[in-house]
Amino acid sequence: MMGQSDEKFVIPSAYFDVALSDDQLFAANTGHRRIETWTTDGKKLSQFGEPGTAPGAFCGCCNPAHFAVIPQGFVTAEKGINRIKILDRNGDFTEFVSSQNEFIPSIPVDVASADGKTIYAANSVNSTLYIFRHR
Repeated sequence: MMGQSDEKFVIPSAYFDVALSDDQLFAANTGHRRIETWTTDGKKLSQFGEPGTAPGAFCGCCNPAHFAVIPQGFVTAEKGINRIKILDRNGDFTEFVSSQNEFIPSIPVDVASADGKTIYAANSVNSTLYIFRHR
């Protein structure tokens, strides 16, 4: 059982994304605005993220709303200022995928990518799949 001891998840909204990669579980602790790394048997290994509007921080409440594990690290999506960005394996900001868009601020897009070069963003508001390609 994860989050049952002193290491609790704070989930103030419907956003609670998780991913399993290389026998590690990554979970968005959205109330603390961070991504945590856990073993599959429930031991917390590490965390990264901080509140703020800086490129490497997570703004407002309930972020990162969505994320995906990619070879370079992570692709994350936030609500509020609705930006999609790439972070390395340590959680350090690498680049924006999209930071100026017409997404509805209160509804984040869901993200996915297999290679970290083609990033898919699903917008539930208008049933549109956006495709971003970068280096």
